[in-house]
Amino acid sequence: MEILVILILLLLMIGITCLVVELLMPGFGIFGIVGIISLILSWGITLFTFKTLGIVFVLVQIVVIPFTLYLVIKKFKRMQIYGKFILSDVVEKDKKQVGNMEEFIGREGICKTDLRPFGSAEFNGIVLDVLSDDGYIKRNSLIKIIKFEDNKLYVRLVNSN
Repeated sequence: MEILVILILLLLMIGITCLVVELLMPGFGIFGIVGIISLILSWGITLFTFKTLGIVFVLVQIVVIPFTLYLVIKKFKRMQIYGKFILSDVVEKDKKQVGNMEEFIGREGICKTDLRPFGSAEFNGIVLDVLSDDGYIKRNSLIKIIKFEDNKLYVRLVNSN
């Protein structure tokens, strides 16, 4: 019986530790899988070993573990280590480079990709995601920005007459 209790606690600690590590790493990987499997094994052994008391333990863990992970995330946000895992500075930097999209209205540029109706176009060395107001526009066509609406730049093919 003591061996089972030690095994349950060990699986529980491994599971929580792996989930904390997974929170710090981008994507879903091996630590998340191992953490979830460890927790499920711990809960299964607890339920089959302790019956009614096991149900209480598992229910308490289901409430306590997410709360603990929430507190860990909150603590890491205050520490400088959290900033090394999040790309918020890069995103903010990219936003500042483009500036106000309204100033692009009326500019002409070249399609870098086919617009079906979304694609990319270059305007004076700046590549932007655009939406064709005319439907399909071929790559390398001359286009003009006609409006900025709903966070989208709408373009139209410039007549080559």
